[in-house]
Amino acid sequence: MLKRLIPIAAAAVLAASGPAARADPGPPATPVETGYLKGAQFAIATPPHKWNGRLLLLAHGYRPEGAPLIADLHPDRASLRAALDAGWIVATTSYRRNGVIIADAIADLDALRGYIAQEYGEPERTILEGESTGGLIVTIMAERELTAYSGAIAFDATLYVKELNGQVGLSLLPRIPLLFVATEREAVQAKGYLTALVARPEPVVPPVLFLIGREGHTNINQPEHLEAFEAMNAWIERGAGALPAPKDQAPYFDATVAPDPGPSTAAVDPAARTIGTRVAEVDAVYGNVLLEAQAADFEGARIPPMTYCTVQVGDKAFRTLYGRTYSDVKKDGWVAFPDADGRTVLAQVGGNAVAAAGLAVGTEVRLTAVLPTNAPSR
Repeated sequence: MLKRLIPIAAAAVLAASGPAARADPGPPATPVETGYLKGAQFAIATPPHKWNGRLLLLAHGYRPEGAPLIADLHPDRASLRAALDAGWIVATTSYRRNGVIIADAIADLDALRGYIAQEYGEPERTILEGESTGGLIVTIMAERELTAYSGAIAFDATLYVKELNGQVGLSLLPRIPLLFVATEREAVQAKGYLTALVARPEPVVPPVLFLIGREGHTNINQPEHLEAFEAMNAWIERGAGALPAPKDQAPYFDATVAPDPGPSTAAVDPAARTIGTRVAEVDAVYGNVLLEAQAADFEGARIPPMTYCTVQVGDKAFRTLYGRTYSDVKKDGWVAFPDADGRTVLAQVGGNAVAAAGLAVGTEVRLTAVLPTNAPSR
């Protein structure tokens, strides 16, 4: 097993970037140990001060079979930074292969926890978090009778994905606190899990659902991630009665938090209808990026939703729809849209924006409105 210790500033080799990385000096780099276990690449971020004995273990969702095996850990995301600053270790792993993988993914997560126990000490509390298919994975892990885990949080879990010839599936009987967090249309499967007609006597722990009043698969912002993490810790420490209660006789707690991206760093020229911004984060698996530009910047540059702009990167230019989600354009088309945290996703659907445009954290990007023929510029 090969391992190495690198600062997150150098982790571009591993995950292409750390979120919101900028050219200006930021907080001290977070040490991230990387290595391999049974062919799966792992990344372990350690807290800036003394470890409190607690571990947050992240399970990623579905990745195409041709995608790279990458442990894309982003310790500067607000929810993970809060955990690290509180003394937690935060860790993740690729799985040993991509595609629809359940049993081996569970084995890879267990192996990483075992490695951390061996190298850092036995965690006194381990919380699992998973998105999409990762949500299914941590749900199944929460259902095991003998478990080293204290709680599991599943964000927009796709609960009915089936692994070919798979022997692992849902029992609907979690043995540790299990919190589903789901956006509006994605909540159907979690609601079905909660309301399934199965008896749940002790030691089964009845699961809980938090709703997010927003559309989009895993379109859940960092404050909402942190809210779920804090609620899970309260549940573990003080019981289910410590969870926030639904209001106005609603069946589920509304955990929606309005995005607050903070002051914009973009340069907006309303007369030229342009935005100058930079790449804040790179997705090394799919080749999408997050721009520092915010929705208000597009409004200031008079680039309304569902209109086109030109994305200029050096001498390259790409006609891009300022839309709402990936499905607004056809395959190979370019789209930009606000994410749940208030920044701007830039993607080439079915392609790789990073490779096509030569993007990296800190790359300068200019967006200019595409005017209708014969339309005045101002």
